[in-house]
Amino acid sequence: MNTAGAIIGLYALFLVVYFGGRSLVGPGFGGTLGALIVGFFLFIMGNASYKALAGLFATEAKWGTLERLYLSPLGFRRIAVLLSLGSLFTTFFVGFTMLTLMLLTTGESLSLDLLSIVPIVTFTLLSTMGLGLLFGGATVRYKNISSIFGLVKFALVALIAAGPTSEDAFALKLLPLVQGSYLLQRVMNEGVRLWDLEVFELFVLAFVGAAYFITGCVLFWYFTERARETGVMGHY
Repeated sequence: MNTAGAIIGLYALFLVVYFGGRSLVGPGFGGTLGALIVGFFLFIMGNASYKALAGLFATEAKWGTLERLYLSPLGFRRIAVLLSLGSLFTTFFVGFTMLTLMLLTTGESLSLDLLSIVPIVTFTLLSTMGLGLLFGGATVRYKNISSIFGLVKFALVALIAAGPTSEDAFALKLLPLVQGSYLLQRVMNEGVRLWDLEVFELFVLAFVGAAYFITGCVLFWYFTERARETGVMGHY
C-alpha cells in the first residue's frame, strides 16, 4: 500500500508539471517533453535509491534497533550491501512503472531499448546508492541529519538538469547522475544504442558510478565503526 501510494503521489506530481508546463509554454512545450520525461524518470530512481538506504538507517536509529542488525550473524556490512541491491530492484520497479504511466499520459514516443537503458541506469544509480550509504552511515553516527536529506533532493534535480549540458564540460561528468543523464537522453530521445556510444563516455559512466559507490561503502563502514567505538550505535 505504501509503494502504491508513493507511485500515485509521483504520478500526481508529474501531472502538475506536465499540464502546468503545457498551459504556460503552449505548443512549444512538446519539443521539451521527451527530455522532461527522461529527466523525471531518472530523478525518481535516483531519489528512491538514495532515500531507500539513508532513510532506512535513520528509521532503524529512531526505533533503536540498529544494535540487532549489527549483531546479526550476517554482519551489518553484508546486510547494508544486500539492502543496497534490494533497493536497486525496488527502484527499477517504481521507475519503470512511472515511465509507463508518463508515456501513456502524454502519448510521447521514446526509444525503450532495455539492453541500452538498464546498464546505463544501473551504473548511474550506483552513485546515488553511494550517497545513500554515506548519509546512512552519518545517520548511524550522528542520528539526526534529516535536514540534509531535503537539500540532496534539490541537488539531484540540478545534477540531472546539468546532464545534457555536460558534453563540453568534463568536470561535470564526474558528479553523480550527470553522465547518466546525458547518455540516457541520447539513448531514449535520439534512439542511440548502447554499442553506438563512445567507449570513453561509457568508461566515465562506469568509473563515476563505481567510485561513488565504493567511497560510500568505505565511509559507511567508517561511520558505523566510530558509532560502535563511542557507544552510540543505537542512541546517545
